[in-house]
Amino acid sequence: MKRILRCEHPLQAAHYANVLRAGGFACEVRRAALYGAVGDIPWQECSPEIWLHNDLDETMARRLLEELAGPNCGDPWVCASCGEQLEPQFGECWQCGQAR
Repeated sequence: MKRILRCEHPLQAAHYANVLRAGGFACEVRRAALYGAVGDIPWQECSPEIWLHNDLDETMARRLLEELAGPNCGDPWVCASCGEQLEPQFGECWQCGQAR
């Protein structure tokens, strides 16, 4: 197991863990219950963390999280498969599922 991220809040950790799981990465959130002790315990000791079950997934998991944090800018695009016009933040067509 490998820690790949320390989060600011349990909700943020849960969101990132859900994104990783949806991407096929087995992971878990640790120390979420300690968040209520912030102030009594130093932040670094009780901040929620995301741990990957497989160390070999680290590079791809980090890349997925970087994409999530990146800006959603760019131009609208047209699906090559069905011709649907999509907003730039979508990586696949909502109509037919074709990847951008």
